[in-house]
Amino acid sequence: MGSRFVAVALAVLLLLALTAVPAGALDAKLDLSLQSAYIWRGMVLNDRPVFQPSLTLSQGGLTASVWSNVNLTGDHGYEDELGEIDYWVAYTLAGSKVDWTVTWYDYTFPRTSGVSTQEVWLNATWKTLPFAPSLTAVRDVNAVKGWYYQLTGSQPLGVLRSKASDGLLLTLNVGHGNDRYTRNYFPQLERSGVTDWGVRLDWPVRLGRGTLKLGVGYTDFTDRDVFTPGFEGKRANLAGGADYSIAF
Repeated sequence: MGSRFVAVALAVLLLLALTAVPAGALDAKLDLSLQSAYIWRGMVLNDRPVFQPSLTLSQGGLTASVWSNVNLTGDHGYEDELGEIDYWVAYTLAGSKVDWTVTWYDYTFPRTSGVSTQEVWLNATWKTLPFAPSLTAVRDVNAVKGWYYQLTGSQPLGVLRSKASDGLLLTLNVGHGNDRYTRNYFPQLERSGVTDWGVRLDWPVRLGRGTLKLGVGYTDFTDRDVFTPGFEGKRANLAGGADYSIAF
């Protein structure tokens, strides 16, 4: 109850802040993503195609977004239904070398057996360093009450550059969970430690009023005892898709 109250309060405060700005000062972005699988922090949530649209509003350092997942096949049930709807509110304090962002994230599963929960993220991104390393500390404040840490870095490769594209973007990431996090998601692993890692290539191309991004990513667990319950044979995964975003 307390977590829900905080989420609603933050959303109301953000709405008041956004509506107080002059007309035309609000930025909006619609994102339409079609992916061959739904993989989250190395875990397979659906190994079949999914559609993941989102809408983001921002003004200055404030951002609010709603994101959803739609299974496009009936292999795991809930075909063509909104099986997951997530909401988040964030504030970014931009610095000359480091950006700091705090985020409240609410996961909901309206038509599935998934357990709704909320997380608080604290992120630091070092913009002037190679790969622009980004460290995120995630605290689940409801269902898991554990910690997850993710280190991410991205670097343009200077390949496939054109008038419409800055070329391929390489992204690397590694995740670490404490014992409460791992016990919840990986009951077979009774200790804290590095849980997952991944590498991804994206090729964003300006198309019409928006940007089309083609991408492919590889994820794996770092411990052979770790797997996604229900997808024991899919520890390592290669998935890709297309994403079209338009700002208005």
